[in-house]
Formats: sequence, C-alpha cells, structure tokens
Amino acid sequence: MTVRPRPRKGDVAADAAVYDAIRGAMHRGRLAPGMKLQEPALARVLKVSRERVRKALHRLVHEGWLTAVPNRGTFVPSLTVEEMREIYDVRSMLEAAIVRRLGAEHTTAAAKRLKAHIAEERTATRHDDRGRLFALSGDFHILLAELCGNEELTRLVRSLLTRSTMHFSLAAPERFHNCAGPHEHGAIVEAILERKAEKASRLMLAHLAGLVALQSARPPSSPPLTLESAFRD
Repeated sequence: MTVRPRPRKGDVAADAAVYDAIRGAMHRGRLAPGMKLQEPALARVLKVSRERVRKALHRLVHEGWLTAVPNRGTFVPSLTVEEMREIYDVRSMLEAAIVRRLGAEHTTAAAKRLKAHIAEERTATRHDDRGRLFALSGDFHILLAELCGNEELTRLVRSLLTRSTMHFSLAAPERFHNCAGPHEHGAIVEAILERKAEKASRLMLAHLAGLVALQSARPPSSPPLTLESAFRD
C-alpha cells in the first residue's frame, strides 16, 4: 500500500488562495458566462502551478460553480433570464417557508449566528468589499436553511444559490442598494428574532422579487474578457 504524504499547512493555504481568487473573480462579475478557464493560462496569471489550478477547478466544478464539459474543458456556466426566473420561483417557495419556521421557533444559538452574520455583511458594506459581500449574501440564505436542521433542505438551497449567483454577480451594480443585500437581510433577521413569522415570510418574498426585478431590468453587461484584467487585483 502506498501512503501519500499529508499536505503541508502551506500547501493547503496556497490551494485555498487559488480557489478564493477564482471564485472571487466570479463574485465580482469579472468572468463572462461561457468563458473557458484553461489551466496553463490561469497558472500563468495567478503565478502558481497547474496542479494548484487543477485542484481549484475540480473543487469549483464539484460545488457547482463551474461546468466541466468532457473533451472540451471547464467553463463559467451560463444562465438565461428565464432560467433565472424559474430558480427564483423555487427559491421563493422554499425560503418563505424557511423564515416562517425560524420566526415561529428558533434557538438562542441560532439568534447569535444570525446577528453575527448581519454584522459581517455590514462590515463588508462599510469597506466597499463587493466580492466579500457577494459571498456573504449567498451564505445568508444558506445559513437560514441550515438553522432549520434539515440537511436535504440545505443541499437544495445551496444548489439553487450556486446556479443563480453567477447571473446576479454580472447583473448587480458595483455598489449595492436597498434592492439587494444586507439592508433587507437585516430586516428579515429582525422579524425572525421578534418571532414575527409572517412578517419575515413577506419580507423574504419581497427581497427575492426585488432581486428578480433588478436582474431583469439590468441584463448582465460584458465584463473584461481577458484573464489578466479579471485577476488584476
């Protein structure tokens, strides 16, 4: 039996940095739908080995952020406006029920996690950290599902979030406003903590409807198409 050496802490950190760089570029709307991500080019731009890039791409494909096409390569997924609307329709049904349940019953530990998350979103907003805010905005909806204690529900919400995030990252403005992001998240959490279940449900439906309206009115613009400009930061 061959025993593989355990990865060194530095290796793990370097792999995570490559993963974060690629996912961060997606959150900032810098990678166009349908764009092919080639290992040699990414390795050159990020100044890392192809092996590290390969690991990051495999992880992103496994999580649903990227699409692997046999014999063709790895691509940034595309999503039509109609597909986006259908995803949000399902999300509305699920997430309205999720916050209704949490508004009816939640633990002290759940309340602490919700408050901590909203604090992180507000910090990202103050620092004008668009990439971080994108990640936190998606994590918020997953957190709500996790607090229900149902793993199947969490997996479903996570899958829906992954598919819709790319479209939102390309359609959303450079700076968030009340139509998308932490302001409405805070109101939803406030309703949950006050145990106003129906109010929390109405706020969630209005929040998701606002996201659909935003993306429908402002179709994705063309981001930089070169890897050098996408990873300039």
